[in-house]
Amino acid sequence: MSVGDFNEESEKPDYIFKPNPLSARAYLICKYDAQRGDYIPVGDYTVLDLSEEKELSDKRITNFMSSLNKKKRSVDLSSLTNTRILFTIIPRKPDDTHQKVIFRTHDGAGVSKENAILVIEKDVFDEYD
Repeated sequence: MSVGDFNEESEKPDYIFKPNPLSARAYLICKYDAQRGDYIPVGDYTVLDLSEEKELSDKRITNFMSSLNKKKRSVDLSSLTNTRILFTIIPRKPDDTHQKVIFRTHDGAGVSKENAILVIEKDVFDEYD
């Protein structure tokens, strides 16, 4: 590990997730606010597929956080699921403050199945795009 890698790892990430205290199957997505010196909620990710193992849900949200933080390290989950993840970005109206994204799983046969919903502040979504 080089010094640059160590420094990168010790910096606070822009985005983190934590369990949502209101739902066992949901996660809060938080962004670091330098003025407050703390993380503030900017969205949530709710698992809709109740048959999905919590460990897999944790890995999916971890991969999503890696993407939000513009990290190249993500975990290949294909061997755990034998499915593909598809998503639909729900069109938003000009006055909407949040962006919704529906995630679906598809096993290669039949119709895809709703897996999770992401609701995130539109500024975060637009910044990522």
